[in-house]
Amino acid sequence: MSCSLHLSCSELILQLLVFGLSNGAVLALNAIGVTVVYGTVRTLNLAHGDVFALSSVLVTTVITSLGIQPTWPPALRLGILAALLAAAMMFGAILNVAIEQAAFKPFRGRSRLAPLIATLGISFMLYQAALFWRTTLPSWVPGDHRSVPGLPEVPIDRIPDLLPNVDLVQALGLPLQVTFRFNDLFVLLVAGVFALGVSVFMQRTATGRAIRACAQNPELAQICGVNLDGTIRRAFAFGGALAGAAAFVFALYYSRPFGNHGAQSGLIAFTAAMLGGIGSPTGALVSGLTLGISGAFSDYFLAAQWTPVLLQALLIGLLILRPTGLSAGGQAEVMTTTRDAAILTPSSQRTRFSRWMWGLIILAAAFPLLSGIHLQILATGIGILILLALGLNLSLGLAGVLDLGYAVSFGIGGYATALLTNRWSKLGGLLPQRMEFFFIVLVSVALAGLFGIFKGRLAGRLRDDYLVVVMLALGLLARQVVVNLNDFTGGTGGVAALPPPHIFTYPLTQPTAQYYLVFGLVALVAFLSQRLIHSRIGLGWLSGSEDEIAAESSGVDVARSRLVVLTLSSAAAGVAGTLYASTFAYFAPDLMAFHVSTMVLAMVILGGAGSVPGAILGAVIIAGYDRLAIPRLGELMAQFQLGGRHVAPDIRGVSDFTFGLVLYLTVLLRARRRN
Repeated sequence: MSCSLHLSCSELILQLLVFGLSNGAVLALNAIGVTVVYGTVRTLNLAHGDVFALSSVLVTTVITSLGIQPTWPPALRLGILAALLAAAMMFGAILNVAIEQAAFKPFRGRSRLAPLIATLGISFMLYQAALFWRTTLPSWVPGDHRSVPGLPEVPIDRIPDLLPNVDLVQALGLPLQVTFRFNDLFVLLVAGVFALGVSVFMQRTATGRAIRACAQNPELAQICGVNLDGTIRRAFAFGGALAGAAAFVFALYYSRPFGNHGAQSGLIAFTAAMLGGIGSPTGALVSGLTLGISGAFSDYFLAAQWTPVLLQALLIGLLILRPTGLSAGGQAEVMTTTRDAAILTPSSQRTRFSRWMWGLIILAAAFPLLSGIHLQILATGIGILILLALGLNLSLGLAGVLDLGYAVSFGIGGYATALLTNRWSKLGGLLPQRMEFFFIVLVSVALAGLFGIFKGRLAGRLRDDYLVVVMLALGLLARQVVVNLNDFTGGTGGVAALPPPHIFTYPLTQPTAQYYLVFGLVALVAFLSQRLIHSRIGLGWLSGSEDEIAAESSGVDVARSRLVVLTLSSAAAGVAGTLYASTFAYFAPDLMAFHVSTMVLAMVILGGAGSVPGAILGAVIIAGYDRLAIPRLGELMAQFQLGGRHVAPDIRGVSDFTFGLVLYLTVLLRARRRN
């Protein structure tokens, strides 16, 4: 261990512990709110991170608007901050109750996947709200004068340090070269008080006991006179209020709002709550502090860019090794044994290709004869998205496995192609400059398939929300690893100038040839998918998602069937990655980011998970809207001016809201139609 010139090894460890405990305490505050809500409904609220983030924006916006300064009289400053704490808690409670009413109540007792996907859609809409909020702040400068031109920005304004800036070690005259500020003590005390207070609330109050009863056995709780809907609503209000209080503390401690919005923003808090034992505030506190300490030591001894990778790996490992959490009383959630009809197409409604689908295939085959080069390039990109949708349709629509890290398989295929064909890379320079396309496809399929086998093993061990968290964490981990391995992957900029695909030494340089290559592979995968669905293997997949116990008793190895379907799903995504890197001569980490997984998920849900024609249709609709409709609508809207100023909304600028709304409404309408 190498220590600083000014710090001894023991002092260095103490300093890292201070940093880790402080950061972990802030994390634990948010995790305490998560454990209350999740313990009640046993379904993840993927919009919880947005509640926390927007509450922190509210706190900083009010402080900035009022112009609160550290020089104000302490009594006045304390009174305003107390009122602001109450406002943040009220804001979080109202927002969380609205989420419960919109995303949980309509599906209660009828679906486990629908609330997850509905809150995912709401998360996108709340992210759009954060982007709009940023434009209302005085510091906003429109156009390309932003800190990162062209990149959407959430509120990031800093506020004054309103807590006493006192180093307690120096104030007490301790002979240590360690910094321990009042801010650090403040967050630790608040986290401890919150954990104790929530524990007392859950144990001693009528509402807390009702929440615990609903968490343990909702049916029995109702028989005993507990109002299930009212109790869940109060649990969401309580959890939202805790998120608001945590956001208040975060804003005061870091002097800024929380900068990470979206569904993945609450992942660490979700996992801290799970590791601590669902329903255990003290467990959430301990696990939050543990994760904070791990992050602090990683920042110092490894590198800051590798800390997210370490934390995600730690979370995945702990959830795999201890799926019941660190609490001894935690219980693993058992996967539902009925097919989720609100999301998945019932097996009785599986149909073969309809006439309109054959007509669409014929039209696609003749498309290059009816269009120009630009439209052919667009159609090639849409074809790759169709291939991705067909792959996810296998795992979600047939096996019922929600894979929020699906884009990782796409990235594996893309980067395998880039590393094999990029003649300027360390690996590509040792290989032949012109490699056979189908050999590259085999390598991509093998690597992506291995990743699918790993996911299949996880699906056999984890169930429901734990599996969702691990899949999401895998996606975030893989993308960060790609960014960190800059010498091989090009970092955030990706790899460009890749050669076109070569088939039997013949280069496919023309867009028309590349279009037919993509079209041929899409048609092949669609045909094989349709045959698999109606085969004995497909019937095994469906029976496992219909009724796992009945399938096992009939001789179906459900765990093995899920492993196979996830392997095939991942392999299809690997082929799509190879096609993208070859035809567009480019691949970057953003192509394996979380939003790609969610976009493909929306395609499958829109068309009807479990239906091959539905997956194709959903991909065409969403990709067509994103690639064709939005640019055309943007050009049309730009023509509307009043007094020399644009008065029409920026269609591209509200795409997150539109996408989230479509995802939410699709799930809601499907659930009501099958009610």
